[in-house]
Amino acid sequence: MLRPLQNIKLIIVSLCLLATDISSAQTKYRPSDLFPAQPLLPPGNSYRTAAGEPGPAYWQNKADYVIDVALDDKTNVITGTATITYTNNSPKALSALWLQLEQNVFKKDSRGIQSKLFLYQDPEKTTPDGGYQVEGVQLAGNKVGNIKYHIYDTRMQLELAQPLLSGQAITFSIRYRYNFPVNYKNADFLVNRTDILPTKNGNIYAVAQWYPRMCVLDDVEGWNTLPYLGNGEFYLEYGNFRVNITVPSGLIVESSGDLLNPEEVLTPTALKRWQAAKQSDVPVQIRTAKEVTDPSSRPAKATCTWKFKLDNARDFAWTASRSFVWEGLSFKLADGRRVMGSSVYPVESEKQGSWKRSSEYIKFTLQHFSEKWFPYPYNKAVNVASNLDGMEYPGMVFCSAKDTGNMYFAVVNHELGHTWFPMVVGSNERKYAWMDEGFNMFIDKIATKAFNKGEFIGYVEIDSPLDSLFAEKLLPIVTRPDALPGNQVYPLQYQKVAYSLALLRNQILGTERFDRAFRKYIRDWAYKHPTPWDFFRSMDSSAGEDLTWFWKSMFLENYRLDQKIVKVESKAGSQPIITVENMNKAAMPLVVEITYADGSKEHREFPAEIWEYSSVYSFTGDKKAAVAKVVIDPEKIYPDVDRSNNGYEVKN
Repeated sequence: MLRPLQNIKLIIVSLCLLATDISSAQTKYRPSDLFPAQPLLPPGNSYRTAAGEPGPAYWQNKADYVIDVALDDKTNVITGTATITYTNNSPKALSALWLQLEQNVFKKDSRGIQSKLFLYQDPEKTTPDGGYQVEGVQLAGNKVGNIKYHIYDTRMQLELAQPLLSGQAITFSIRYRYNFPVNYKNADFLVNRTDILPTKNGNIYAVAQWYPRMCVLDDVEGWNTLPYLGNGEFYLEYGNFRVNITVPSGLIVESSGDLLNPEEVLTPTALKRWQAAKQSDVPVQIRTAKEVTDPSSRPAKATCTWKFKLDNARDFAWTASRSFVWEGLSFKLADGRRVMGSSVYPVESEKQGSWKRSSEYIKFTLQHFSEKWFPYPYNKAVNVASNLDGMEYPGMVFCSAKDTGNMYFAVVNHELGHTWFPMVVGSNERKYAWMDEGFNMFIDKIATKAFNKGEFIGYVEIDSPLDSLFAEKLLPIVTRPDALPGNQVYPLQYQKVAYSLALLRNQILGTERFDRAFRKYIRDWAYKHPTPWDFFRSMDSSAGEDLTWFWKSMFLENYRLDQKIVKVESKAGSQPIITVENMNKAAMPLVVEITYADGSKEHREFPAEIWEYSSVYSFTGDKKAAVAKVVIDPEKIYPDVDRSNNGYEVKN
């Protein structure tokens, strides 16, 4: 036995020799960066466990809304009163409340316009000033009195006369109005999530971000009051909605919620068809194209008030138009529950390769995602033709009235897919758009392959080349949406996330293990507010893997992969020795195909852990024979940025 000092000296000498033998001055790879001893993620706590689950002390506040709103389609003015009951489930008393006023982004001096993230297409053009006109905030119920408020760009702060204690609720009403953004023809704004589409039979109103909405108070960042700048989307509390929408009787209204008073807002003929559609497995025309211009297709009175109900949802949207063709059908989900699919569109969109297939696409999407991931939570899904390229809300989506063919299917499938992210899994879109857009695109791609024997290719039509997703100039996936250059939004927040999750599913974990873990994440965080760390922890725990190397390479950094064949030692009668070096900062499993001189092939796969302590890995081929060719990743599955060094071939 060696004495301790001699032992230490021997270890030091051995390590130096090993380092001299296997290291390369050119490699950027540092094993300890991806395989650290200290955890990459922040420690778990009683609110959010280290296993990626909501903890025993997890809390979440609640916002219930009763909204009475009217649309004047002559002046394009929205007038409303939002009565909000806010329940404080946090452990602390609250002296103030915060709300989002997203319509204020349309004001000329808004931060969105000043930061040039939410732009006028023509900066010199004079446009009407938009935004909320708040007429007052008042306590409701047994308490009476005005609430003092302050408006800062797209946020409103309410000062409470008495602290709202833990477990208590407060009810207050906000009276407001705003001019509907004029956003068609020579469009004023580059971002349109609330909009008007003119058609030959009347305007189509896409009504969203139309009421003051409570900001989220959570255990991670307290009040989430990031301003709405136009690019980022939303982070909202869950609650129940009762919405009463008054419009001229000639307009048909559809919304996120269930219609409570069909007999008051439909003609006897339309009511009979609507009731039939709720039970019919085939599409029913509630109002046909021929009836759009027939006054008798609508009730003969000045106005109609459409009453809707939606429970346990994070938002509510609606649409109204005189021009709607209205189609509905009903179908069963895997759990046996019936859901109604509703499509509203102008006669101009009634094309076979477009909106005439809307019911078919709604049915497929809801059935597929419900069976694969989590049951569809609402009683209805509405697809609205608009001049929005695609925007999602609980139980309702807006898709382009002009789309046809593959892109029409892709957009309908994608927007309805947002039901699962972020309508069910309520992540913070304002900061982590990839947790809804990228996750959604990932499940979309699986669904697209399953639809009608692969009839469509989906978003592949507009995808960037794979190599471009790992360009050096790209920011990390976790970058806040408003901080991303416009040309990086789709490649990063959508495409790269979908690609990365598909890689994790198909190559690293396997489909069965990944799907089980992904379903558990959805189930655990349904109607809650997960962070990226919760997702990473959840997948690690469910899969039984430490995926630090993957999360850091693909999500937290823009690390690049470059696996290189540095040496092939081969001669007849001996097993070949192949040496591969990891040249860049990312790590991935290693796949190698060996072709021997006699034409036989050998396929070898090695896990990412081969890179835990070194940038160089050597292995021995199974066959005692000379090698003719060696190729890393022959199917080009992994995102290697330099494939010129992936091959070795004996020249004859």
